[in-house]
Amino acid sequence: MTLLKAGMTVVEAIETLHVQSTGDVARASVQQGLLEQLHQGKPLSAAMESLNRFPMVLIASVRASERSSSLQEALANYLRYHDMLDALRKKVVSAAIYPALVLGLGLLVCTFLVMVVLPRFAAMYADVRGDMGWSTQVLVTASGFVHQHRPALLIALALTAAAAIMAWRRGAIQHVALRFVRAVPPVGRALREFRMAKFYHAVTVMFRGGYPLDEALRRCEGLALGDDVDAAMRAAHDALTQGARVSTAFADAGLTDTVTRRLLAVGERSGHFDQVLQTIAERHADNFALFMDRATRIVEPLMLLSVALLVGGIVVLMYLPIFDIASSIR
Repeated sequence: MTLLKAGMTVVEAIETLHVQSTGDVARASVQQGLLEQLHQGKPLSAAMESLNRFPMVLIASVRASERSSSLQEALANYLRYHDMLDALRKKVVSAAIYPALVLGLGLLVCTFLVMVVLPRFAAMYADVRGDMGWSTQVLVTASGFVHQHRPALLIALALTAAAAIMAWRRGAIQHVALRFVRAVPPVGRALREFRMAKFYHAVTVMFRGGYPLDEALRRCEGLALGDDVDAAMRAAHDALTQGARVSTAFADAGLTDTVTRRLLAVGERSGHFDQVLQTIAERHADNFALFMDRATRIVEPLMLLSVALLVGGIVVLMYLPIFDIASSIR
Protein backbone atom coordinates (compact mmCIF):
# COMPACT_ATOMS: atom_id res chain seq x y z
CA MET A 1 0.00 0.00 0.00
CA THR A 2 2.88 2.39 0.77
CA LEU A 3 4.49 1.74 -2.60
CA LEU A 4 1.19 2.29 -4.40
CA LYS A 5 0.77 5.62 -2.60
CA ALA A 6 4.25 6.56 -3.83
CA GLY A 7 3.06 6.18 -7.44
CA MET A 8 4.17 2.66 -8.36
CA THR A 9 2.01 0.30 -10.33
CA VAL A 10 0.98 -3.03 -8.82
CA VAL A 11 3.63 -4.92 -10.79
CA GLU A 12 6.36 -2.46 -9.83
CA ALA A 13 5.35 -2.61 -6.17
CA ILE A 14 5.42 -6.41 -6.07
CA GLU A 15 8.74 -6.48 -7.96
CA THR A 16 10.20 -4.12 -5.34
CA LEU A 17 8.94 -6.32 -2.52
CA HIS A 18 10.33 -9.37 -4.31
CA VAL A 19 13.80 -7.82 -4.47
CA GLN A 20 13.70 -7.09 -0.73
CA SER A 21 12.60 -10.60 0.29
CA THR A 22 15.56 -12.57 -1.07
CA GLY A 23 16.29 -13.97 2.40
CA ASP A 24 12.75 -15.27 2.89
CA VAL A 25 12.23 -18.19 0.51
CA ALA A 26 8.51 -18.66 1.22
CA ARG A 27 7.67 -14.99 0.78
CA ALA A 28 9.80 -14.70 -2.36
CA SER A 29 8.06 -17.75 -3.82
CA VAL A 30 4.61 -16.22 -3.29
CA GLN A 31 5.68 -12.90 -4.79
CA GLN A 32 7.27 -14.64 -7.75
CA GLY A 33 4.02 -16.51 -8.36
CA LEU A 34 2.09 -13.24 -8.26
CA LEU A 35 4.46 -11.65 -10.76
CA GLU A 36 4.16 -14.58 -13.16
CA GLN A 37 0.35 -14.40 -13.03
CA LEU A 38 0.34 -10.61 -13.50
CA HIS A 39 2.74 -10.81 -16.47
CA GLN A 40 0.25 -13.20 -18.08
CA GLY A 41 -2.37 -10.45 -17.91
CA LYS A 42 -4.42 -11.73 -14.98
CA PRO A 43 -5.88 -9.25 -12.48
CA LEU A 44 -4.34 -9.12 -9.02
CA SER A 45 -7.33 -10.79 -7.33
CA ALA A 46 -7.21 -13.75 -9.74
CA ALA A 47 -3.45 -14.07 -9.23
CA MET A 48 -3.87 -14.07 -5.45
CA GLU A 49 -6.69 -16.61 -5.60
CA SER A 50 -4.75 -18.99 -7.84
CA LEU A 51 -1.89 -19.19 -5.32
CA ASN A 52 -4.23 -20.23 -2.48
CA ARG A 53 -2.10 -18.35 0.05
CA PHE A 54 -4.17 -15.21 0.73
CA PRO A 55 -7.19 -14.71 3.02
CA MET A 56 -10.60 -14.76 1.40
CA VAL A 57 -11.47 -11.30 2.75
CA LEU A 58 -8.36 -9.77 1.19
CA ILE A 59 -9.04 -11.38 -2.19
CA ALA A 60 -12.67 -10.23 -2.14
CA SER A 61 -11.63 -6.70 -1.17
CA VAL A 62 -9.04 -6.52 -3.97
CA ARG A 63 -11.54 -7.89 -6.48
CA ALA A 64 -14.03 -5.21 -5.51
CA SER A 65 -11.36 -2.50 -5.80
CA GLU A 66 -10.62 -3.61 -9.36
CA ARG A 67 -14.11 -2.46 -10.31
CA SER A 68 -13.70 0.98 -8.74
CA SER A 69 -9.89 1.46 -9.10
CA SER A 70 -9.53 1.98 -5.34
CA LEU A 71 -6.89 -0.60 -4.45
CA GLN A 72 -5.20 1.61 -1.84
CA GLU A 73 -8.45 2.11 0.04
CA ALA A 74 -9.22 -1.60 -0.17
CA LEU A 75 -5.83 -2.50 1.28
CA ALA A 76 -6.26 0.08 4.04
CA ASN A 77 -9.66 -1.41 4.95
CA TYR A 78 -8.20 -4.90 5.01
CA LEU A 79 -5.30 -3.79 7.20
CA ARG A 80 -7.76 -2.45 9.77
CA TYR A 81 -9.53 -5.81 9.68
CA HIS A 82 -6.22 -7.65 10.03
CA ASP A 83 -5.08 -5.45 12.91
CA MET A 84 -8.32 -6.11 14.78
CA LEU A 85 -8.00 -9.89 14.40
CA ASP A 86 -4.31 -9.76 15.26
CA ALA A 87 -5.02 -7.81 18.45
CA LEU A 88 -7.67 -10.33 19.52
CA ARG A 89 -5.39 -13.29 18.79
CA LYS A 90 -2.60 -11.69 20.80
CA LYS A 91 -5.04 -11.33 23.69
CA VAL A 92 -5.71 -15.07 23.56
CA VAL A 93 -2.03 -16.02 23.19
CA SER A 94 -0.83 -13.73 25.98
CA ALA A 95 -3.58 -15.03 28.26
CA ALA A 96 -2.64 -18.66 27.52
CA ILE A 97 1.15 -18.42 27.81
CA TYR A 98 1.39 -18.09 31.59
CA PRO A 99 -1.09 -20.89 32.47
CA ALA A 100 0.55 -23.16 29.89
CA LEU A 101 4.00 -22.54 31.39
CA VAL A 102 2.72 -23.16 34.92
CA LEU A 103 0.92 -26.34 33.89
CA GLY A 104 3.90 -27.63 31.88
CA LEU A 105 6.34 -26.98 34.70
CA GLY A 106 4.00 -28.62 37.20
CA LEU A 107 3.69 -31.74 35.04
CA LEU A 108 7.47 -31.93 34.65
CA VAL A 109 7.98 -31.67 38.41
CA CYS A 110 5.32 -34.31 39.04
CA THR A 111 6.88 -36.64 36.45
CA PHE A 112 10.32 -36.23 38.07
CA LEU A 113 8.91 -36.91 41.55
CA VAL A 114 7.00 -40.00 40.43
CA MET A 115 9.75 -41.45 38.22
CA VAL A 116 12.88 -40.65 40.26
CA VAL A 117 12.20 -39.50 43.79
CA LEU A 118 9.22 -41.68 44.70
CA PRO A 119 10.95 -45.08 44.10
CA ARG A 120 13.87 -44.04 46.31
CA PHE A 121 11.60 -43.14 49.16
CA ALA A 122 9.72 -46.40 48.70
CA ALA A 123 12.95 -48.41 48.79
CA MET A 124 13.74 -46.76 52.11
CA TYR A 125 10.28 -47.47 53.50
CA ALA A 126 10.21 -51.09 52.27
CA ASP A 127 12.39 -52.22 55.17
CA VAL A 128 10.06 -50.75 57.76
CA ARG A 129 8.61 -53.47 59.98
CA GLY A 130 5.25 -53.43 61.56
CA ASP A 131 1.95 -52.08 60.34
CA MET A 132 2.24 -49.36 57.76
CA GLY A 133 -0.23 -46.54 57.41
CA TRP A 134 -2.36 -46.10 54.34
CA SER A 135 -0.04 -43.41 52.94
CA THR A 136 2.98 -45.72 53.20
CA GLN A 137 1.11 -48.55 51.53
CA VAL A 138 0.01 -46.28 48.69
CA LEU A 139 3.56 -44.99 48.30
CA VAL A 140 5.18 -48.44 48.23
CA THR A 141 2.58 -49.85 45.82
CA ALA A 142 2.75 -46.90 43.43
CA SER A 143 6.53 -46.67 43.44
CA GLY A 144 6.87 -50.42 42.96
CA PHE A 145 4.66 -50.25 39.90
CA VAL A 146 6.63 -47.29 38.52
CA HIS A 147 9.97 -48.99 39.20
CA GLN A 148 8.95 -52.25 37.52
CA HIS A 149 7.39 -50.62 34.46
CA ARG A 150 9.56 -47.52 34.09
CA PRO A 151 10.66 -48.21 30.46
CA ALA A 152 7.08 -48.92 29.41
CA LEU A 153 5.84 -45.79 31.16
CA LEU A 154 8.50 -43.65 29.49
CA ILE A 155 7.59 -45.10 26.09
CA ALA A 156 3.91 -44.46 26.82
CA LEU A 157 4.68 -40.84 27.74
CA ALA A 158 6.69 -40.37 24.54
CA LEU A 159 3.93 -41.90 22.41
CA THR A 160 1.31 -39.75 24.16
CA ALA A 161 3.35 -36.62 23.46
CA ALA A 162 3.81 -37.62 19.80
CA ALA A 163 0.09 -38.37 19.45
CA ALA A 164 -0.76 -35.00 21.01
CA ILE A 165 1.51 -33.20 18.53
CA MET A 166 -0.04 -35.03 15.58
CA ALA A 167 -3.55 -34.31 16.85
CA TRP A 168 -2.65 -30.63 17.22
CA ARG A 169 -1.36 -30.44 13.65
CA ARG A 170 -4.48 -32.13 12.31
CA GLY A 171 -6.74 -29.82 14.29
CA ALA A 172 -8.30 -32.54 16.45
CA ILE A 173 -7.29 -30.87 19.72
CA GLN A 174 -8.66 -27.54 18.53
CA HIS A 175 -11.94 -29.23 17.59
CA VAL A 176 -12.27 -30.87 21.00
CA ALA A 177 -11.32 -27.61 22.71
CA LEU A 178 -14.03 -25.75 20.78
CA ARG A 179 -16.63 -28.31 21.82
CA PHE A 180 -15.52 -27.93 25.44
CA VAL A 181 -15.58 -24.15 25.15
CA ARG A 182 -19.13 -24.14 23.82
CA ALA A 183 -20.22 -26.28 26.77
CA VAL A 184 -19.11 -23.57 29.23
CA PRO A 185 -21.65 -20.71 28.90
CA PRO A 186 -19.35 -17.73 29.72
CA VAL A 187 -16.57 -18.98 27.45
CA GLY A 188 -19.07 -19.87 24.73
CA ARG A 189 -20.45 -16.33 24.82
CA ALA A 190 -16.91 -14.94 24.54
CA LEU A 191 -16.22 -17.18 21.54
CA ARG A 192 -19.37 -15.86 19.90
CA GLU A 193 -18.21 -12.29 20.55
CA PHE A 194 -14.95 -13.08 18.71
CA ARG A 195 -16.83 -14.64 15.80
CA MET A 196 -19.23 -11.74 15.56
CA ALA A 197 -16.34 -9.26 15.63
CA LYS A 198 -14.66 -11.14 12.78
CA PHE A 199 -17.92 -11.44 10.85
CA TYR A 200 -18.99 -7.79 11.11
CA HIS A 201 -15.49 -6.50 10.37
CA ALA A 202 -15.29 -8.70 7.26
CA VAL A 203 -18.71 -7.49 6.11
CA THR A 204 -17.52 -3.91 6.67
CA VAL A 205 -14.43 -4.44 4.50
CA MET A 206 -16.40 -5.94 1.62
CA PHE A 207 -19.29 -3.47 1.92
CA ARG A 208 -16.84 -0.56 1.70
CA GLY A 209 -15.23 -2.29 -1.25
CA GLY A 210 -18.47 -2.12 -3.21
CA TYR A 211 -20.10 -5.49 -2.56
CA PRO A 212 -23.85 -5.57 -1.97
CA LEU A 213 -24.67 -6.78 1.51
CA ASP A 214 -26.20 -10.07 0.34
CA GLU A 215 -23.10 -10.90 -1.74
CA ALA A 216 -20.84 -9.94 1.18
CA LEU A 217 -22.75 -12.41 3.38
CA ARG A 218 -22.32 -15.16 0.81
CA ARG A 219 -18.57 -14.61 0.66
CA CYS A 220 -18.26 -14.51 4.47
CA GLU A 221 -19.21 -18.19 4.59
CA GLY A 222 -15.54 -18.92 3.87
CA LEU A 223 -14.40 -17.38 7.15
CA ALA A 224 -14.75 -20.69 9.07
CA LEU A 225 -16.89 -19.12 11.78
CA GLY A 226 -18.70 -22.35 12.57
CA ASP A 227 -21.67 -24.24 11.17
CA ASP A 228 -24.18 -22.28 13.26
CA VAL A 229 -22.90 -18.90 12.06
CA ASP A 230 -22.72 -20.13 8.46
CA ALA A 231 -26.34 -21.28 8.69
CA ALA A 232 -27.33 -17.89 10.14
CA MET A 233 -25.55 -16.08 7.30
CA ARG A 234 -27.36 -18.18 4.71
CA ALA A 235 -30.69 -17.43 6.39
CA ALA A 236 -29.93 -13.69 6.45
CA HIS A 237 -28.83 -13.82 2.79
CA ASP A 238 -32.10 -15.49 1.77
CA ALA A 239 -34.11 -12.93 3.72
CA LEU A 240 -32.26 -10.01 2.09
CA THR A 241 -32.80 -11.40 -1.40
CA GLN A 242 -36.51 -11.55 -0.60
CA GLY A 243 -36.54 -7.85 0.30
CA ALA A 244 -36.34 -7.93 4.10
CA ARG A 245 -34.77 -5.06 6.01
CA VAL A 246 -31.19 -5.63 7.13
CA SER A 247 -31.97 -5.29 10.83
CA THR A 248 -34.89 -7.70 10.53
CA ALA A 249 -32.98 -10.24 8.41
CA PHE A 250 -29.98 -10.25 10.75
CA ALA A 251 -32.13 -10.42 13.89
CA ASP A 252 -34.28 -13.29 12.60
CA ALA A 253 -31.12 -15.19 11.64
CA GLY A 254 -29.65 -14.77 15.14
CA LEU A 255 -26.77 -12.50 14.13
CA THR A 256 -27.71 -9.65 16.46
CA ASP A 257 -28.50 -8.75 20.02
CA THR A 258 -30.73 -5.87 21.08
CA VAL A 259 -28.04 -3.20 20.74
CA THR A 260 -26.80 -4.51 17.39
CA ARG A 261 -30.31 -4.59 15.95
CA ARG A 262 -30.94 -0.99 16.96
CA LEU A 263 -27.60 0.08 15.50
CA LEU A 264 -28.48 -1.60 12.20
CA ALA A 265 -31.83 0.21 12.19
CA VAL A 266 -29.98 3.50 12.73
CA GLY A 267 -27.71 2.67 9.78
CA GLU A 268 -30.73 2.03 7.60
CA ARG A 269 -32.14 5.46 8.43
CA SER A 270 -28.90 7.46 8.27
CA GLY A 271 -27.32 5.82 5.22
CA HIS A 272 -23.92 5.52 6.95
CA PHE A 273 -24.16 1.77 7.01
CA ASP A 274 -20.41 1.08 6.79
CA GLN A 275 -19.80 3.16 9.92
CA VAL A 276 -22.51 1.29 11.78
CA LEU A 277 -21.02 -2.07 10.76
CA GLN A 278 -17.59 -0.87 11.93
CA THR A 279 -19.07 0.23 15.26
CA ILE A 280 -20.74 -3.16 15.76
CA ALA A 281 -17.49 -4.98 14.97
CA GLU A 282 -15.55 -2.85 17.43
CA ARG A 283 -18.20 -3.39 20.08
CA HIS A 284 -17.92 -7.17 19.80
CA ALA A 285 -14.12 -6.96 19.78
CA ASP A 286 -14.14 -4.84 22.94
CA ASN A 287 -16.46 -7.32 24.67
CA PHE A 288 -14.13 -10.20 23.81
CA ALA A 289 -11.05 -8.28 24.96
CA LEU A 290 -12.77 -7.43 28.26
CA PHE A 291 -13.63 -11.10 28.83
CA MET A 292 -10.02 -12.15 28.18
CA ASP A 293 -8.71 -9.59 30.67
CA ARG A 294 -11.09 -10.80 33.37
CA ALA A 295 -10.51 -14.48 32.60
CA THR A 296 -6.75 -14.01 32.85
CA ARG A 297 -7.08 -12.58 36.37
CA ILE A 298 -9.15 -15.62 37.40
CA VAL A 299 -7.40 -18.47 35.58
CA GLU A 300 -3.82 -17.63 36.56
CA PRO A 301 -4.26 -17.94 40.35
CA LEU A 302 -6.48 -21.02 39.91
CA MET A 303 -3.81 -22.66 37.77
CA LEU A 304 -1.12 -21.86 40.33
CA LEU A 305 -3.28 -23.26 43.12
CA SER A 306 -4.01 -26.48 41.17
CA VAL A 307 -0.34 -27.12 40.38
CA ALA A 308 0.65 -26.33 43.97
CA LEU A 309 -1.93 -28.80 45.30
CA LEU A 310 -0.79 -31.49 42.85
CA VAL A 311 2.92 -31.16 43.60
CA GLY A 312 2.29 -30.61 47.30
CA GLY A 313 0.08 -33.70 47.49
CA ILE A 314 2.86 -35.89 46.06
CA VAL A 315 5.42 -34.41 48.44
CA VAL A 316 3.13 -34.88 51.45
CA LEU A 317 2.46 -38.46 50.35
CA MET A 318 6.23 -39.10 50.35
CA TYR A 319 6.84 -37.63 53.80
CA LEU A 320 3.82 -38.93 55.71
CA PRO A 321 5.36 -42.42 56.15
CA ILE A 322 8.09 -40.80 58.29
CA PHE A 323 5.47 -40.54 61.02
CA ASP A 324 4.81 -44.27 60.64
CA ILE A 325 8.51 -44.92 61.11
CA ALA A 326 8.55 -42.76 64.22
CA SER A 327 5.56 -44.68 65.63
CA SER A 328 7.23 -48.03 64.96
CA ILE A 329 10.40 -46.90 66.76
CA ARG A 330 8.35 -46.04 69.84
